[in-house]
Amino acid sequence: MTAGSDPDQGPVDPRADREVELRRIEAAIATLRPQIREIRERLANHWDDPTDGPERSEILTMAEEQEAILAVLEARREELGNRTEQP
Repeated sequence: MTAGSDPDQGPVDPRADREVELRRIEAAIATLRPQIREIRERLANHWDDPTDGPERSEILTMAEEQEAILAVLEARREELGNRTEQP
């Protein structure tokens, strides 16, 4: 068996692996964006107004954490996109 091969599936194509990961990242981004938008709108419009400051703070922290995850995913997507374009 050679390096970079799978005995069950033959040689592994690194470019195909990057494309699969890129599709997974795109799906995660597509899921996160509307969730973040909903949380922000909820805070801005006082939907289901939290009863106290700590609960509101918790919701804001959740939005910020999701935005940080989104930023990491977008950076990874850009990196993979650049690498996928290369032979």
